[in-house]
Amino acid sequence: MIKFFFLLLWLFPQTVHESLMSAECFPDEGVIRVFMKMRHADFVYDYRHMINDDQLLDSSDKIDTTEILVRNYIDSRVQIFANEKILKGRISKFESANGEVNMNLLFQYNKRSKNFKVINTFMNGVNRNPSTLLIFKYKDYEKDVKLSEIKTVETFVIK
Repeated sequence: MIKFFFLLLWLFPQTVHESLMSAECFPDEGVIRVFMKMRHADFVYDYRHMINDDQLLDSSDKIDTTEILVRNYIDSRVQIFANEKILKGRISKFESANGEVNMNLLFQYNKRSKNFKVINTFMNGVNRNPSTLLIFKYKDYEKDVKLSEIKTVETFVIK
């Protein structure tokens, strides 16, 4: 009986805590457009752990403080630097549907920047083995990196 129980635990699939983040630079505009996607349950759990707020999230923009609270959360979990200067982002779209959360963010940067550092700590410290696929694009340069609880930072140098 005990062997059967351990076999079930071993065969039972564990929840995968993965997210997607793409950052595309538009040097002519001096803008980085970021798209992020994750499971709704992971987002809410991480948000509640990080912000420690019991307000229900409202993606319909009926509650004025929702954007502020989500922006604070995102600022605490995602940072982008251009030439060692931290960039401030703003949410351009936030939606939750079909068990997923999708966000679009905009970051403005100096058009001459060629050194970018991306830090992503979504779900770190609250979930086991979180991972984020980060895709970074700058004109013809494109690189994808897997970030984890251990590796949270990636630097991209454009030549």
